[in-house]
Parts: sequence; structure tokens; C-alpha cells
Amino acid sequence: MSPHKKAILTFSVLVVTVAGGLVWWTQRHARQAIQEVRLEAEVSGRVLVDTKPLSPPALTGVTNWLSAADVRAVAMFRNQLFAATSGGLLSFDESGKLQKRFTVAEGLPEHDLTTLAVFQDRLYLGTRTSGLISFDGNTFIQYLFRTPAARQVSVLEAGPAYLLIGTLDGGLFDYDGSQFARRFQPAKGPKITAVTALQAVESRIYIGTQAAGLLVWREGELHSYGLADGLPSPHVTGFAVLGSSVYAATDAGTVRLTGETIEVISKIPNVTSLAAVNGKLFAGIVTGGITEISPTSAASNKASAQYFGHSNLPEETKKLRTILHVEGQKLWALTTNGLYQLNQETPATAFEWKRWAAPPDSQMLTDAHTNCLALDQQGRLWVGTFDHGIDLLSPVSGERLHHFQDETIREINYLLPSPENGNMVVATSAGLVAFDAALKAKKYDEKSAGLVGNNVAHVLPLPGYPLPGAPVSPQDAPLAVSTARGLTFLQSGISRSLTAFHGLTSNYLYSSELMAGKLYVGSLGGLMELEGLKVVRTWKIDNSRLSANWINALRAVNGVLYIGTYGGGVNALLPNEEIIRFEETAGMEINPNAMASDGQFLYVGTLDRGLLIYDLNRKVWKNRTGGLAAANVTGIVVTDSQVFVGTTGGITRIEKNRLVE
Repeated sequence: MSPHKKAILTFSVLVVTVAGGLVWWTQRHARQAIQEVRLEAEVSGRVLVDTKPLSPPALTGVTNWLSAADVRAVAMFRNQLFAATSGGLLSFDESGKLQKRFTVAEGLPEHDLTTLAVFQDRLYLGTRTSGLISFDGNTFIQYLFRTPAARQVSVLEAGPAYLLIGTLDGGLFDYDGSQFARRFQPAKGPKITAVTALQAVESRIYIGTQAAGLLVWREGELHSYGLADGLPSPHVTGFAVLGSSVYAATDAGTVRLTGETIEVISKIPNVTSLAAVNGKLFAGIVTGGITEISPTSAASNKASAQYFGHSNLPEETKKLRTILHVEGQKLWALTTNGLYQLNQETPATAFEWKRWAAPPDSQMLTDAHTNCLALDQQGRLWVGTFDHGIDLLSPVSGERLHHFQDETIREINYLLPSPENGNMVVATSAGLVAFDAALKAKKYDEKSAGLVGNNVAHVLPLPGYPLPGAPVSPQDAPLAVSTARGLTFLQSGISRSLTAFHGLTSNYLYSSELMAGKLYVGSLGGLMELEGLKVVRTWKIDNSRLSANWINALRAVNGVLYIGTYGGGVNALLPNEEIIRFEETAGMEINPNAMASDGQFLYVGTLDRGLLIYDLNRKVWKNRTGGLAAANVTGIVVTDSQVFVGTTGGITRIEKNRLVE
């Protein structure tokens, strides 16, 4: 090569290198500039907020079945009483008649509301995952805190100058009607985290936290109080002002704050809230009802059954979590079964409980937080919940046909319908429950059926699956039972179990699937392939392209095993036993067994990204969040014309042609 050509080549390489370096430097500088802006905002207390006017979405073909039974907060706004519930925002007239219900159909970003406050002639709503919402009577506006990031608004407190906004994931914010700030979070001193209660008293602000005790803003400084200062617990649940004293409730007792002194006045646990009415102090209780707390007497330091007595309370209210709230000079009880107005009589601990309003959908879901769904042979929709057992619904109207709940029919993890005999097998945290066609239940657990563990995540029939020494009978196919302590095979009344001792990558199992005569099991430690009672192969992040070891869901479609992971999105095991990743889902958390298919589409439920839809023919992913009862999708059932989507906020029924178009 001539010297001239060498020089040209050297110059070209130099130009490319410099250009590449310039691009790298420019990108790096841009990233640094963005980071500096964010750091400067955090240090200076400046808050970056995304503001978005909300409008009703197009929801043709979409129906939501909700539960507004769980009331979290109430507030008077423009001569109406508004209630924040598990199923949206409700407004009532002065007689308790429901005037209107606001849901995602009216523009709300989600139904799971947490708190309310009125500030500068606007109603402000806290949400579980969608930030702060303002309402002027006609229009909703959403505020998402970007720097510092926060979405979980837990408590609001309105004062004459500021709206205080407590969050679980971003500390304390404030709003003066035009600008958001963090005026009460000094650069130095204790950091405000996971706010659970707020109380403004003149120039002081009392801040309760989930695990960091009590903080008080006074005279421009933030002071922290914990166990060493006399607080019974670092989990503060509520405040009340009576006379010249402020009272703070924790999950282990109640204290009086006088100046800088903390005095324990009650050791009654499980207090949700405090309310001062007519010179008396009352507490709402997690386990149900209310009780009076003496604001001065040390005699109330000792909890007793008599002190917890609930006089004149209807039976259905005795075990309902109760939050007390004073609004419009009236004492309200906010429960998990609607809103009550409390009229105090004599003696002091007796109350008349007057139901203000029943939940508007009391004949539908018992609990909005669903865990799993299934359709039985008669076409009825079974809904498993964590706290309230099983609802049996009409798939057309959503009307509740039956409800099942007892000490074992609770904490429902999975529902397995049997098309052969109409049975429904239910996986719970206390074993298996099998319902026959007449809805009679029979229970199977460690003692009665030899399960390796009672906490069952999934159950799968294995027709034709050969187990050594067991007959292969279509009428008595084995069941694979995935538990938190290993895998149990049930057949003909005989149980055989495998654990990590027998080769499982983990005892924590979440899902299983049968494909081409082989059993695949998803665990906390990766994916396993079994033949008979033997583990023959495993896939983990260190020996394959598996994106995460935590496997929550499995579904075999057309010879491909789709794998839902926690934190790694969706993977697939191909017929050649190669694992591929779907980068469109990277980083997503797939919920346990929230995966279904109709042969044309794969439907996947995520923790916070709504419903994923994969076109199996076109190899294209879509994401659906609009119109869903909640973005946390926990269960999916597919029919020829509809998709039922279970979420933590209720059930959404969608016409399939609207979902996949």
C-alpha cells in the first residue's frame, strides 16, 4: 500500500474515532446534565411534576365489576359527601342517597383510592399507584411526581396555606395551589419516608410514618421521635387534637404529645385512627368497632376484653376494620362494608351505628382484590380472593350467586375447573379444596392427603403422564400439586412428593405445565423438566438465556412453552429446548399463573403494566391498560367471544374483538 493511501486510511480512521468519541461524549454529557438537573431539584427541594388532564376513555365493549365496599376516606365538597373507596369515588346527598359514581369510565386512572382532602375549592384524591388527582366538580387532573418519584399517595392534610401530600414511596410533598415543593423536608436532618398520618396544628406539622416513628416540624426544624423517646411502636397510624394536646396512635398503643414530652396513655393495639368528639377521644380498631380512650388516665394503659366491648353494634360491624373520621361535626365509621354514621349515646362507650350507604355493588364482588379466575362447566365465573374466600358470579351480569369462606376457604391462589365432572379444585394457603357439581366441598391437606406442604400455588391434571407403579387411567389422572415445600403427585388416594433433596432447584414452586408428555415446573430457582418422578433438566440464568430464575407462570401453546417470570418478563422454551426472550417485556413482573391462550393470542397479566397480548401468528406484542379495573392483572379467562381479566381492583370483561383489533 502506498504511503499516500496509508495516510488517507489513517486519517479516515482518526475521523471515525473522533466522531464516535464526540457522539459518546455528547450522549454522556447529556446524561450527566439530566442527572445534575434531577440532583439539583432534589437538593434544592424543587419538585418536578407531570400534569395531565384526564378524560373518559373509549370503553365500548368493556364492562367493569367493582367493589366499593371498602371505604378509606370521606370529605364534604360542594354540599355533597364524597367517599374514596376500593371501587372509585362516590358522592352522596345529605340523606345518604348515592348521587354519582366516578370510575375509569369517567376518567379516573384507577379505582383504588386511598385518601381525600378539600383545598382551595378543589377535591384532591390520593391513589394507590397513580399519584395525586384533583377534581373541580367536572374534570379530573392527574399529578405524577417525577423528581423525586412517587405514585403511592397515602394521606392528605389541607391547611390554610398548603395541601400536605404524604406518600409511601416518596416522602412528604406540599402544594400551595400553584407549585409543588418539599418545604418540610430539610436538606439536613431526618428523612421523611413512608408517610401514614398527618396533622397540622398552627405552625407545627405532625408526621406519622410506617416504620420510622413520629416526626414533628416546628420552628423551621424537623424533630424525630422513636422507641427510645417513649413511642410504643415506630408505626404511627393516626392523630387527633383534644384541648391543647395532640394524640398519636400506633399499632401498639396511643400517646399524648405535650411540648417535647411523649406519654403513653393506652396500650390498646391495632388502632387505625383517632377522633376527638365532644371532649372525648375515640379509637377505631383494625379488628372491628371503636373504643373510648381516656386522654389523661393511666388506668387505660392495660387493655382488657371489657374495654374492647362494642355495645349496641350490629353483628356485621363487630369484626370490620373501622377508621374514624370527623366531618361536618359528625363522627363517621369507615369500614370494609360501607359507611356508617355514629350517634353517641350514654354510657360513653355505647353508640348507635346508622348505615349511611350500602356499597353500590353489594350484590357483586365481595372483595375487589381478586387473585384468580375460572369458568366452570355451567359457565359460572369463579373468583378467588386472598382475604374473602370465593365468589361465584354470573358471567353475564356479574351478580354474585354464591359465596364460600371459612377458616380454610381463604387465601385462594388458583382455580382448576374439571370439564369431565363439573368439579372445581381450589388451591389455597391451607391445602386443596375440591367442590363437586353440587358445590359441596372436600378438603385435602398435609394430614388428610399427604401433601408435602399446605401452601398450594397451583394444581395441574396430568392425563397420560406415567408415574412409576401407578395405573394410567383417564378417569384417575394424576394431579401435580405445586407448594411452597415441594411437589406432590396425587393419584388414587396415594401421594408421592419431591423436594430439593430429590433434585428440585427450589422447594418454592409456583406453576406447572404438561407438554409433549413431559412435565415442566416453575420455581423460585428456575425451570425444571420432569419425566415420571425424576428431574431430567433445569434452566437457570447461569446455564441458559432465562431472564430470571423466579418463574410464576407457564403456558404451552403449539409446542412452545411460554414462561412468565418475576422481573424478567416473558420467555419461551422452543421445541429444540432453546430459550428465547421477548425483549418487549423485559423487566416486567408476571403475576402467578396469570397466563391464558385461545391458540391465536397469548394473554399475560403483569404486576403494574396491565394486560399483555401476544399475537402468536404475527409475533407482535400489545399492551392494554385503558379501561381495566386495575393495572395489576392477577387472573385471565378466555372464551370464544370474551376475555375476563381479574385485577386487584375488580374484574374487567372485554369483548375479544375490541381487545385484539
